Amino acid sequence: MKKKLLAALLSTAMVATLLSGCGSSSSSSSTETETEEAAEEETEEAAEETEAAEEETAEAVDNSSITLEIVSKGLQHQYWQAVLKGVNNKAEELGVTVNFVGPDSESDIQVQVTELQAALEANPSAIGLAALDTSAVYDLLEQAAEAGIPVIGFDSGVPDAPEGSVYANCSTDNYVAGELAAEMVYEAIADRIANADGSVRIGVVAQDATSESVVTRGLGFFDKLAELAEAAGKTVGMASSSNERYITDSVLEADDSADVIIETLVPASVTSELSATDATTLMNKEDTIAIYGSNEHSANAIITANDNLGVLGTGEDDIIAAGFDSGASLKAAVADGIFLGAITQAPVAMGETLVELLVAVANGEEVEDVDTGCQWYTAENMEDEEIAQNLYD
Repeated sequence: MKKKLLAALLSTAMVATLLSGCGSSSSSSSTETETEEAAEEETEEAAEETEAAEEETAEAVDNSSITLEIVSKGLQHQYWQAVLKGVNNKAEELGVTVNFVGPDSESDIQVQVTELQAALEANPSAIGLAALDTSAVYDLLEQAAEAGIPVIGFDSGVPDAPEGSVYANCSTDNYVAGELAAEMVYEAIADRIANADGSVRIGVVAQDATSESVVTRGLGFFDKLAELAEAAGKTVGMASSSNERYITDSVLEADDSADVIIETLVPASVTSELSATDATTLMNKEDTIAIYGSNEHSANAIITANDNLGVLGTGEDDIIAAGFDSGASLKAAVADGIFLGAITQAPVAMGETLVELLVAVANGEEVEDVDTGCQWYTAENMEDEEIAQNLYD
């Protein structure tokens, strides 16, 4: 009996030992898994901490020694005040010092040359430039390159600048913007063109023939109009009375007998009175069915001319008007149905992006062109948030 009891006890002990061994193996495996998971979590946490530290370091970069000179086309239009607002916003955020200047009138090319000369003499970290006439500042841009002062173009940029002087441009694609205006205007006058017994005229009021942005907006506008009208079987030509620069640079030939005649007038100097006279001349012609002002100044000139003539509107017998940029007068004309609509840029965002590019290039970073975009606004959509944020008074 004792032998049987002893045997039973031994068997129980062996089973217990075996079970203990199995449990030990399972526990060991579980412990290893938990250790691996903990290690992975620690690695992930370390990576997150490293990324956060890098972001804090980037944000903590001291830009206080960076000085920026920005030479605009002027300060008289609300558009430039909106650009300046964006510049000041971003300069404060990034902690840099900015000097923003511009001539009293966009026809004061020599004044801008003098301002750019002063900007160079200040030996800034970088310069922002919206050139009124690239040829007038060509030598100064060469000096900037020789001095190692990077230049960022904005608004119209600095086309045909000396190689290596302008690192990038921050601007609206003005040709595309002009095309968009043409598409909207053509949609409104397509039937009148198709059903016309004789020729019809489309007027363009251009502030000047030297600013790349103004010229390019004009070219985009009437090149697209020509494309659309010719696709509908009409002949299109530039009026021989048009400004020579626009005739030369356009795809169109001078032709006063075409089905659709596009006439572009430029004042001798940039004054409200002279541009309003150009607008009046175009709007007084019996065959004029549409008119386009390629910036705020020109759009306002059309509005002034219409105050006396009262011929603009969206009716079948009205002259269809389109503008560019914004401002209180143009916004009111669009809201009241005097203008079909207008193209807006994003001036505040342009100013902010300009400063970002200038700071980046001042810190030795690579930069590239930025298209700040455009939108078509009308009485129906100008209150939409996406549009309204880009409209200034």
